[in-house]
Amino acid sequence: MAKADDMVLFVQVVDEGSFSRVAEKLSLTNSVVSKRIARLEENLNAQLLYRTTRKLSLTDAGKTLYNKAKIAKFAFQEAENAVTGYGEDMKGNIRITMPVVSANLVLSESIAEFCKQHPEISVDLQITNRLVDLIEEGFDLAIRTAELEDSSLIARRLIDSQWVICATPDYLGKYGIPQTPEQLQDHKCLVYKFDNAANDIWPLYIDGTEQLLPIEGRFYSNHLDAIKQATLSDLGIAFLPQALVYKELQQNTLTQILQRFTRKRMGMYAVYPKAKQPDQKLKLLVEHLRESLHEKQAYYC
Repeated sequence: MAKADDMVLFVQVVDEGSFSRVAEKLSLTNSVVSKRIARLEENLNAQLLYRTTRKLSLTDAGKTLYNKAKIAKFAFQEAENAVTGYGEDMKGNIRITMPVVSANLVLSESIAEFCKQHPEISVDLQITNRLVDLIEEGFDLAIRTAELEDSSLIARRLIDSQWVICATPDYLGKYGIPQTPEQLQDHKCLVYKFDNAANDIWPLYIDGTEQLLPIEGRFYSNHLDAIKQATLSDLGIAFLPQALVYKELQQNTLTQILQRFTRKRMGMYAVYPKAKQPDQKLKLLVEHLRESLHEKQAYYC
């Protein structure tokens, strides 16, 4: 029967792409690593790796084992973190994913401060707007600002994020200030594309009820900061998170419009898999992030 620690070693070899690098990290000899991988192949009766002098590559059997065994490796790491995380001196690694805007505004700085406060905790922070599969990719925590539908995840609301419709004074001076939502259809609007889906229907409140208003424009981007920069360049009207344009609104380089028709609020959540019971260090990090966001509550609400 194949040993679990040999499977974990196999995952490490694939991740590093080298027997020698794994041997160095684990204080083993190259021959020990090689023998243990050979033992794993013998026990499974399958070749897992093609070995050349320059690189390693996976066989079909190796790919199948790697995809399954890496989940087990993360489970072992989680078990270790769960134990060390309850000590007075918290230790261990936390893998986090979050979107660009959240990271840039508050949370990257907040996580750095958390690391300073807890020197024995390491953090692997991946900043991406891609919707990451936490379980498949081995993340402990995600920060998301979206409607949450995945029942395999547990979410804690950190703060609500208000959205605003805005444009530059120069644009509004040239093309006029829309007084009703319908008048937006006579303007150039800047369209945010999330996950390759264009958000060219804006939710606005008319006569006390939400109505979905189609808008048009010629500038699309999957990056909210690019939408912001296009707005500042007098290219049109944008629907953006208030936190992203808070300073510009205060400095009057952007003007909020149609305020009484705008009620779009999106919750910002700390999300982790149901299978992962948050240990002490993860709970402490989530609370630290929540406090950091509420210190800048004026930006968000």
